[in-house]
Amino acid sequence: MFGMNPLNVLREKRANSMSFFYQIILLGTCLTLGACGGGGGSGAVSEETPATPAAPSSSTASSGNSTAGDKAPGSSATGEVDNKTPKDIRRFDGALGQSVLQYTVGSNMKTVYSDELLTHPQMKAFYFADQDMVFTVTRDGKEKQRSELRQYPEWSVADRHRLDATVTLTGTALNEYTWMQLHRKASTSVKPPLRLTWAKNQVIDGVSYPDYLVAVFYHPDSGYHKVPLMPRQDGPMTVSLEAYNYQVFISLNGSLVHVENVSDWAGHNCYFKLGVYASGSEAAYGQATVRYQEAAFSHSPGL
Repeated sequence: MFGMNPLNVLREKRANSMSFFYQIILLGTCLTLGACGGGGGSGAVSEETPATPAAPSSSTASSGNSTAGDKAPGSSATGEVDNKTPKDIRRFDGALGQSVLQYTVGSNMKTVYSDELLTHPQMKAFYFADQDMVFTVTRDGKEKQRSELRQYPEWSVADRHRLDATVTLTGTALNEYTWMQLHRKASTSVKPPLRLTWAKNQVIDGVSYPDYLVAVFYHPDSGYHKVPLMPRQDGPMTVSLEAYNYQVFISLNGSLVHVENVSDWAGHNCYFKLGVYASGSEAAYGQATVRYQEAAFSHSPGL
């Protein structure tokens, strides 16, 4: 010690003290993480592959209880969207956030509200697959079956309201199904003002239209008005359904195919529906599936 520079001695003591201090910190960190001795990782989720949010079972309109057997085929026991990151189906959130899902199980109507729809639930009547939003029903007799998004709130045909979608329609053993509607709110059951349907063979004014898309308007004074639109195509097609200034405009694949004067709907509180609805008074047997690749509502003025 004698003959050493006091400043160097002080520096050495500080270095030894700091080295011992950092060793204590490192030992404590290793014991906490269980990482000393190798093997364990942190388990953090990579930002490139975010975790898929869990989706609870659908709720009912009356009790909110989950319904057994409503899971989509192949979905996980927790209802998670299988092998899909949120970005694949998040494009539907604008429509899901303005809608409720109405679907039937047997003869019972059930409702899933927008907050749960935004978790992208999986059930037999409604699920997500290959980045599509899928609606499916099976009719086995006279009971009508539906799986549809019901847009809210309601609006007047005096203003501009529009539903844009890309959709794939399938053939079926059923004679007809509805894949889009312009409906109206009422205190009692009423006929839908407009249904866009697929028909196996629709006869209009003596002309047969096999495997065809048909618009079915209902006017309070004159009754039904059926309009043939186009043959069903394989694969996706675009559709625009717009109400504006007491008229309804239907466009398919970018072309305006029909305009209907609906001034007699002035007192209606209207809304859009999309999905699949197997109706008709006669007994029918078969499954109908409709796949949406895009769906969006727009309103001017905003709702």
